[in-house]
Amino acid sequence: MATVWLARDLRHDRPVALKVLHPELSAGLGPERFLREIRTTARLDHPHILPLLDSGEAGALLWYTMPYVEGESLRDRLRREGQLPVDQALRIAGETADALDCAHEHGIVHRDIKPENILLSRGHARVADFGIARALEAAGGEITATGLAIGTPAYMSPEQASGGTLDARSDIFALGCVLYEMLAGEPPYTGPTAQAVIAKRFAGEPTPLRLVRPSVPEAVEQTVRKALAPVPADRFASAAEFARALAATGAPTPTAGMSTVALPRRRRVPVLVTTLAVGFVLGLGVLFGWLRTHGGDAGNAGAGLKRVAVLPFENLGQADDEYFADGLTDAVRGKLAALPNLQVVARASSAQYKRTAKSPQQIGRELGVQYLLTGTVRWVKGAAGQGRVQVSPELVQVATASTRWQEPFDASLTDVFRMQADVATRVAQALGVALGSGERERLGAKPTENLAAYDLYLRGNEYYERGYERENYRTARQMLERAVALDSNFAVAWAKLSQVRAAEYWFFYERTEAAVAGAKAAADQALRLRPDLPEGHLALGYYWYWGRLDYDQALREFTAAQARQPNDADLVFAIGAVRRRQGNWSEAIANMKRSAELDPRSNVDLFNLGETYWLTRDDARASKVLDDAIALAPDWALAYVLKTQILLANGAALPSARAVLHTASDRLGFRPLARAVVENLNIIEPTFLVTADTTFHKAIEALALPEFPDSIGYYRLKSEVYRFTGRPDMERAYLDSARVVLQARIRERPDEAAFHADLGLVYAYLGRAADANREGEAAVRLLPIARDAYKGGSILAAQALIESRTGRQDAALDKLERLLSIPSALSRPLLRVDPAWDALRAQPRFLRLVGEER
Repeated sequence: MATVWLARDLRHDRPVALKVLHPELSAGLGPERFLREIRTTARLDHPHILPLLDSGEAGALLWYTMPYVEGESLRDRLRREGQLPVDQALRIAGETADALDCAHEHGIVHRDIKPENILLSRGHARVADFGIARALEAAGGEITATGLAIGTPAYMSPEQASGGTLDARSDIFALGCVLYEMLAGEPPYTGPTAQAVIAKRFAGEPTPLRLVRPSVPEAVEQTVRKALAPVPADRFASAAEFARALAATGAPTPTAGMSTVALPRRRRVPVLVTTLAVGFVLGLGVLFGWLRTHGGDAGNAGAGLKRVAVLPFENLGQADDEYFADGLTDAVRGKLAALPNLQVVARASSAQYKRTAKSPQQIGRELGVQYLLTGTVRWVKGAAGQGRVQVSPELVQVATASTRWQEPFDASLTDVFRMQADVATRVAQALGVALGSGERERLGAKPTENLAAYDLYLRGNEYYERGYERENYRTARQMLERAVALDSNFAVAWAKLSQVRAAEYWFFYERTEAAVAGAKAAADQALRLRPDLPEGHLALGYYWYWGRLDYDQALREFTAAQARQPNDADLVFAIGAVRRRQGNWSEAIANMKRSAELDPRSNVDLFNLGETYWLTRDDARASKVLDDAIALAPDWALAYVLKTQILLANGAALPSARAVLHTASDRLGFRPLARAVVENLNIIEPTFLVTADTTFHKAIEALALPEFPDSIGYYRLKSEVYRFTGRPDMERAYLDSARVVLQARIRERPDEAAFHADLGLVYAYLGRAADANREGEAAVRLLPIARDAYKGGSILAAQALIESRTGRQDAALDKLERLLSIPSALSRPLLRVDPAWDALRAQPRFLRLVGEER
């Protein structure tokens, strides 16, 4: 199909795979058809899908680029090993099924799933070439005349081989063939020619897997047999169902997408810094990005406020226009949120009701609103970027499910900004909200005159809102850089670009001075163009917060933005997060509760409000809020881990706390729970509840490094279980692996306090007292509590643990007394039962310290 080159993207200084279609295929396909068919493919975003970065025409040749994967294809692996271990085969198949499910939801059938198109990077699958076969098929006879067969005979479904209609179940059949080959060492249907292979497929079932390889579990054989059913209706109905069946046989949970609960798409970026853990009990590895934290008990809106939720407008156009409909929804929501006497529910909560079947009354109860704004959007495209936009908004009164206002709008694409302003104005009028000249001016403001730049801004913003994964931020940055290149006066795009750059730095995706300086430059440019732009002040605030840890400067910028947008949940939360860092705990909680009122369906918000209550030793409220978070997302492992912390803080018996983790393990599988333990964003974690539990030992020993993005947490979890099981040689080996990685990271980033704290703990368990205390002191010097009340406590607790293990008991007890007197994750009940502090148990001072209740 193509010649593949290892190339360098000069603009972004990165290696890419450059695929150039053979000339005869380029001639038959043509640039317009090629672009049209792969445009939807370019929007696919999933950890197990290799993204399409760019495409175009060079002379008479068509080309596209994808990331260069430093690894191998599944075909390479099979050539080398023949059969794969059952658990590895199941994991690769599960991850591929998860990727297929994402594509199928976007209406894309791969059509050519085979080992060559499944790449293995760090042990995980990444599926390549989505949509390319569809593009070739779209050219019909022009392509088939070249002699190219669409699909690969050994993996073709019967309907594909016979030229029938294809849907998602054809990909399921192909993946079943791939899984069969991983387990048996050859595809289920083989023959000397393509015709022979296809004939064999129609003749009957393949040789049963357990005859070829008796060690394959019966449940796996039954799952593969169902995937290979000749009749599509007899196969799994979806790739997600196939993935669940694989998981039920013992397959490791894929790194994303396998949860049965869809967490809300994130409106705001997580705000807590990505670090490593500061201790076995202190975190075994803090996430490479602290999750955004806020949420809580929803209060009552003021009597004069009208509460509105803007639900996602339904896209009536082409599937790949979804981002445009979402962007228009966001624009209207943003304009309404800036108006006085209106309280507009945040994007993250409203977005959960896309294509919902719930009644207006049910949505209104769940969001606590009086009105819902719904609508449809159709983008009728014309030549040269022209076209028309048709919007039909409807304002619904929740109490009666009646229409308060409805009016269709039809305008040229060049008038889309006026249309947004008109919709917001009509809604305000229907709700009796008076508009002064200032409000009218802000509603009518145009962000840009360049529609191509606006389109790129919408695309970039859509990727940014997807979540805090590296690829989302990278793609968002690329889109926004192109937007401001087209219109250097596009202030809102500059502000969003600044926020993306700050997030890349904060999450350690690009922890460089260039990234943080880029965030500052983009925010400054936004404010030069529009000094009163709320988004500009928000972006500059995150530069000071995430980039420089200067909380006073950050607070000034966030407050300036809030003056224009008092009901913006982003700003309310950001102020609360900064207040917590400053040690203003009561103000932090007030802001987090207010933010939760604006974002009432966010389980992450509730989790972090619960965490803040817990740190301030308000365990009753912490427990209630966390139970609400679990009710919203019962398949989210992190919430169960915090639940055990709250129980231990309350002095609950160990069996009660351990039972919570067993519930999570039974419901979710052990691997997600293990990842939540070692990657938990929190300060103190009940790691010993896992490692000291004999029922978990085999599961921990079976964990593989590629399943953990944080290698330090993985190494130390392993070392701790070997300590509990009395295998000091294995404990030391894993500690030493953690040491090597941490030393390398400190060489790269000597100013990261958590790296030093973590290395100090590793040295302490290795018996290197002088090295351990040196690193612990460096960590506290870099990030004292006076500089960061939220994170500094974890650093001080790490130093206390180091000192307790290196013979400095009095110094350790001094620090424990201080931590028990201020908001922190330590509690007397926890200290009484946690074996990490065993070195202090003979000290009378320690016994007196833990003798009182929390």
